[in-house]
Amino acid sequence: MPQQDYILIATQYSYYSAKVRACLQYKRLPYTERASNFQALFQEVMPRTGEAKFPVVFCPDGELLNDSCDIVETLERRHPERPLTPDDPVLNVACLLLETLCDEFFVAPFIYYRWIPEDTRQWALGMFQTVLHTDLDDAELRAQSERVSELVAEGIQAKVRKLGQDRDEVQALSRKLTHRILDTLEQRLSQQRFLLGNRPCLADVAMMNGLFGHLYMDPCEAGEHLRRHCTKLSMWMMRMHAAAGEASDGELCNDPQLPAFLAKLAAPFATMAETTWRAVAEGIASNDSDILPTSFGPAPASIEGVEVTAASSTYVAWKLQRVAIAYRTLSEEQQHRADILLADTGFLPLLKSTIPWRLEKAGTAIRRVAA
Repeated sequence: MPQQDYILIATQYSYYSAKVRACLQYKRLPYTERASNFQALFQEVMPRTGEAKFPVVFCPDGELLNDSCDIVETLERRHPERPLTPDDPVLNVACLLLETLCDEFFVAPFIYYRWIPEDTRQWALGMFQTVLHTDLDDAELRAQSERVSELVAEGIQAKVRKLGQDRDEVQALSRKLTHRILDTLEQRLSQQRFLLGNRPCLADVAMMNGLFGHLYMDPCEAGEHLRRHCTKLSMWMMRMHAAAGEASDGELCNDPQLPAFLAKLAAPFATMAETTWRAVAEGIASNDSDILPTSFGPAPASIEGVEVTAASSTYVAWKLQRVAIAYRTLSEEQQHRADILLADTGFLPLLKSTIPWRLEKAGTAIRRVAA
């Protein structure tokens, strides 16, 4: 029997699954969510993508979509009704910036809560094992799953250490930034129903990633703060988690409070973004191959004066390039409006920079092509 619905391989605890789930919900697409267990990842996903990563979407026509960014873009193209992309291209730049912040930069402070405090770290280790075991009846697969869950957890913890989260000053910074992000979102949602107006858009589905998949779901201090003190934000999350029930006829607007909102969320990470961009540019200049490595190695960076480590990720550079391309394709009048909107974010110099190459993504590989 032909597949009728989209199939989402995901888990409620995944940082990147919440965006895809909210997108499917808001677009009212029929989908079945299946556990991202060992069998799904290693016997169904990995043979098709080369990686045992989720979220993944199997389409009714047989296409497989991976990477939450690509999944949402493809679903938006396939199903333009109930759009997530703003009609105003300046607001679209703001959406792409917020998506990049949540996907690639908020993870730096958010990840602290799951993997540094001992009680939540132990909970996370058990949670990973439970997720990979879900709906597995075969004893051999369960044994393999247990070994893999330990490797996955250790890989994540190694990444946490590389960020500098094993240092007290970075941990304190993570707590401060997380509370600032939560309180900034709470204030914004006290003024309007969704982040850019009266209906969901890309900024809303993207912001669900770390907020729902990590902080809200985890038994951590930030989740407690969110539930106790950020009522509007909690209500927004519940609406986005069941977004099929939301109307799509509301307006999106560049309101007077939007520049300050963007600045509060973006400015702390501008130096880290610039460091990543510059390190990747230097790596590309000394690289003979057009197929680029996933990273050119660690690069010292800072967030509000605290030293951390950026990964020189070519994927993050590609995500930043998406925002830059959207900015550079604006008309002169639109760029003027964007400059006012983004003036205090710290990201404008990067968006305005010129480079002699362009990054393309094919699957999970990043390659350099002529500009």
